[in-house]
Amino acid sequence: MDCKHASHLVSQAQDTKLTLGQRFSLRFHLMLCDACNRFSRQLALLREAMRQASLNIERDEHIRLSPDAHQRISLAIQSGRQSIVDAGRNPDQHSTN
Repeated sequence: MDCKHASHLVSQAQDTKLTLGQRFSLRFHLMLCDACNRFSRQLALLREAMRQASLNIERDEHIRLSPDAHQRISLAIQSGRQSIVDAGRNPDQHSTN
């Protein structure tokens, strides 16, 4: 197994279960390759850091949007979507001719 394939499997293993053959091949490669082993550990560390950050955000009321801010953002998104729909109905609206 080359490093490119190993790094792909390391990433894939974060989201799905690898087959027995893939796990065996990857573990063997990680035992022999310091760079891929380091990448695997760094990816696991990043994933755990993001999980912890997500938990902290969910617990921290100060980080949450106020209802007013949430409504303003929702309205802005809806307005932007409507502008896109309107532009699709009238393609000459954005013409530079």
